[in-house]
Amino acid sequence: MRKYAVCWILFALLILQGCGDRERFTGTESGGEWSKSPSASASTAQLPGPSADAFKMPDVVPHLEVTVGGATFEAQKGGYCWDDKEKGISECADAAAMPPSIEDVKVKLPAHAGDEIALAWSGDPPDSVHSIAYFPGTERPVEAIEVKDGKLRVASGEGDQLYVVTAVWPQGTVPYFFGVRVEADEDAENARKTDNALRQLAWEAMPEGDKTSVVGDWHEAEVDAAGFDPSGLAIVNSEGDMIDLPSTGSERWSTLTFHTKNEAMLGPMVAVIDRESRELLGWVLRF
Repeated sequence: MRKYAVCWILFALLILQGCGDRERFTGTESGGEWSKSPSASASTAQLPGPSADAFKMPDVVPHLEVTVGGATFEAQKGGYCWDDKEKGISECADAAAMPPSIEDVKVKLPAHAGDEIALAWSGDPPDSVHSIAYFPGTERPVEAIEVKDGKLRVASGEGDQLYVVTAVWPQGTVPYFFGVRVEADEDAENARKTDNALRQLAWEAMPEGDKTSVVGDWHEAEVDAAGFDPSGLAIVNSEGDMIDLPSTGSERWSTLTFHTKNEAMLGPMVAVIDRESRELLGWVLRF
């Protein structure tokens, strides 16, 4: 019986010795050393900790990317409040009074008058958009710029231009702003000077009685340089006499349209001018 008891005690001691960390003796010429086997806690210590980005507030207010002249950049935001009840996010951001100073604009890309400006939002497109152009350092009044299909055009003129684009969503209204530096376009400038010369030529040749019926500034008369087809139209001179236009050269002709008070009954005043010779050929007969 004593023999069995001793065996059970030895067996229990062997089991208890195996439950602890195992150590292995490594012999060397100068002696030996004990080394521990890696424990489970060592392997778990190598697991990556939680990322700080997991607790970062998502950027829910859309960004506006602007593309002009082949370059794309992000527009700056003005002050806004954004309330997204579905996502449980509500935030407000303060900014300088609108419109900002041109010095506050970080990016002013070069462009030419008439260049296309494309707008693209990072999130859902807004329900409505409107844009205003400012002309710093000049007395030129602000201009509302039409936004169509997410695109607008660089306003005429030269120098710095500041654009404020206001976008409206159900969650809030956000103003964005950016700048462009309009460079001189020699061809466009020459065309503008020619148009102004034609306007003046037509205005000076217009009968005094008709001038009083013109609506608006004659400097803004509409110029169409695409050529003129007189088929089916009667042409008169400044005295009202019927005339025949030359049989050739219509591709050089431009028309200038002056809107009038009695336009609904008689139509506008339309001058026909040879663009190359700067000669007034006549007026389209009003009925």
